[in-house]
Amino acid sequence: MTRSPRRKQQMDKTSKIFVLALTVIGILLAFLAGRAVFRMVKGWTLTALPGAPVDTSAADITGASQNSDLNITSSSGPEALAWDGKSRVNILLLGLDASDQRELTEPGPRMSDTMILVTIDPLSQTIGVLSIRRDLWVNIPGYDYHKINKAHFIGEAYQLPGGGAGLAVKTVEEFLGIPVHFYAKVDFDTFVKVIDEIDGVKLQVTDRILADWNGDGNNYWLEPGEYTLPGTAALAYARYRGGDDGDIGRGARQMQVVTAIRDRILDFNMLPKLIKRAPAIYKDVSDGVQTNMTFDQAVQIMVLMTRIPRENLQTYNITYEMAEPTTVTTYDEGTQYILRPFPEKIRELRDQIFAAEGSAAAPIVTGTQDPLELALAESARITVYNGTNTSNLAEDTTEYLAELGLNVVETGSASEGYLYTTLVMHNATPYTLAYLSSVMQVPTTRIFNKYDPNSPTDITIFLGGDWASSNPMP
Repeated sequence: MTRSPRRKQQMDKTSKIFVLALTVIGILLAFLAGRAVFRMVKGWTLTALPGAPVDTSAADITGASQNSDLNITSSSGPEALAWDGKSRVNILLLGLDASDQRELTEPGPRMSDTMILVTIDPLSQTIGVLSIRRDLWVNIPGYDYHKINKAHFIGEAYQLPGGGAGLAVKTVEEFLGIPVHFYAKVDFDTFVKVIDEIDGVKLQVTDRILADWNGDGNNYWLEPGEYTLPGTAALAYARYRGGDDGDIGRGARQMQVVTAIRDRILDFNMLPKLIKRAPAIYKDVSDGVQTNMTFDQAVQIMVLMTRIPRENLQTYNITYEMAEPTTVTTYDEGTQYILRPFPEKIRELRDQIFAAEGSAAAPIVTGTQDPLELALAESARITVYNGTNTSNLAEDTTEYLAELGLNVVETGSASEGYLYTTLVMHNATPYTLAYLSSVMQVPTTRIFNKYDPNSPTDITIFLGGDWASSNPMP
């Protein structure tokens, strides 16, 4: 393997579809906002989140079943994880080129040209949006290392359970060490239609952008300034990756479009149009989106998102400091450009997005909520193992944590000695992890991810000599 300079960024003939998944949350909001408001006008009252049950007794203005999945087309995607409405929910958005033109030139399964993870936390009232770079070199469960965008292709090509979306979900879960509750796939045409349905998106263009909306050389310049862009122009803006900032700038524009869609749809003046156009929008959504999210779940998420302040929405991008541009040669694919992630940097980014002290949660957590209260709300299952020669250290620590209200489900001795206390996270309980790492003074270098949704414990603590010699226990 040889180190490669950061490749020159230029217009990519396939990049027209890389922003497809940006619109999924917008699509759901556009359609569901109209239906939800319609019901409220008819006298239906939404109960307070978190955990708000959704009324299914009112008539559906589109004539579609309210409890069915949002997609009408058949889908063999993965089953959704259980979500109680009270805890964090993670949604993986996939963008694929399903156009007729692409099918003519390259028939067969598609790679996911766009992967975006949206995480919504009712506890801290925050939304985080992470753009997952498609060239990341990761382990695809059962299929060794490939670019992360190939997971969808493999799942479709080999007709695996859950299909391409199922393998993409598993790959992201393993890569970041978090559960993915729902997924959604959207195509290029749907992006343009929905942006046009909401009368465009308002964007502040800071740099001169050469826009080529169809990838056919029909270029035009967007000069710096404020615009309300229709669907084709918004697509051209979001797909541009020229200039000195290359893919990093393109990722930032993706996140800008996500925010603009949300702001546009939640504009009060847009609601009458959404109500009137709800049936037509639903048809467009049904044709262009596949998801394992039920109507009830989508409404609940929509209501939750409308209650989260705009300033509590944070966007994230994987930069070159987190993943090294290089090349790799494989037997089946030859030499290819990849981004080799630095595990420590990716873990730090993950913790920033999902942990209580992260910037996404900071606006409300640091101001109004105690870290222990957030940890207790998670009800994480904790295992404590003694990795020292100090007798009863695990039992004493268990009693100390139990007095704080934390849930210790198992206590015992470690199979080896630990000089320093170490935390291992098996399931996504970020507030408990953040609290334990603070109380026990465990840096990120001694926090490890072994994601296992079937694990009987969420966090394992291996007590080390540092905890034995100095701790806050009475």
